[in-house]
Amino acid sequence: VGTIRPGSMKLQDMPGEDGTANGTIGDEDKCIIGNVNPDFTGGFSINARAYGFDLSANFNFSVGNDIYNANKIEGTMTGKYQYRNMLDIMGDGKRWTNLNEDGTLCNDPVKLEEMNANTTLWSPYTKQMILTDWAIEDASFLRLNTLSLGYTLPKNIVKKLGINSLRFYCTMYNVFTITGYKGFDPESDCIKKSGQESLTPGCDYSGYPRSRQYVFGLNLNF
Repeated sequence: VGTIRPGSMKLQDMPGEDGTANGTIGDEDKCIIGNVNPDFTGGFSINARAYGFDLSANFNFSVGNDIYNANKIEGTMTGKYQYRNMLDIMGDGKRWTNLNEDGTLCNDPVKLEEMNANTTLWSPYTKQMILTDWAIEDASFLRLNTLSLGYTLPKNIVKKLGINSLRFYCTMYNVFTITGYKGFDPESDCIKKSGQESLTPGCDYSGYPRSRQYVFGLNLNF
């Protein structure tokens, strides 16, 4: 977090092997705070047909895995000569600040305490990104990957047209996702910095969210 100052993020002093904390924050306080491996994964399909209509839905799911939301960290920090468009959770009145309403710096400890009485997040100014459990989220999800609805014309109609069968259909991809993850995609495995590919599983960093697609078509048999 760089030089400690008012508004800095507070990190926990983890207990050592003897069960007590040493009163300082250092490498010995690093610990495992997530697991990208799910407890179980799976998928299932639903198929139905009635009165010429046919429906097909394909789901997949994952339960118990964590994801590192690096976008959340980068979107809540800034530094010297770096003025990022930060997330709304770092808006005025929500993050710690030392700026008066007229933009001047406030150095009065009493006034700083009054200004930040109701803030819920630390100052965004930091030297580097710090991986904490604040950015580790549950990536469990249920996704409807594909949904297809079709209609086949009755035989007595298609015979008049001189064909054997005619089916119209519409297929949608990436229909919806049920998840508690606050990022774009709980299945993200993207990191933007080369040389750190080993961190890619369970990492969401600058990944582009998957799009929803629609396909309309027909099946014609003579």
